[in-house]
Amino acid sequence: MMWYKRAEFDRYARYMSKGSAHEFFEYEDMEDVQIPVPSLEIQKAIASIYNAYKERKAIAAQLKKQLNNLCPILIKGSLQN
Repeated sequence: MMWYKRAEFDRYARYMSKGSAHEFFEYEDMEDVQIPVPSLEIQKAIASIYNAYKERKAIAAQLKKQLNNLCPILIKGSLQN
């Protein structure tokens, strides 16, 4: 699925689609798509990197939220001293 989510595949599908106002990329067209399949070891490594990225992105969002909640308190404390 990561292969299909790429912007390059979206551009390819739009280029290969038929139609003018509405694009049609049919199953028969999809059958002609060649997807490079790396070894299982490389697939696992890619999945591991992707999962770590998603986890770190969630942690960063949580820290940002905590920091936004904490900033008014820090600013108020710095003005009182």
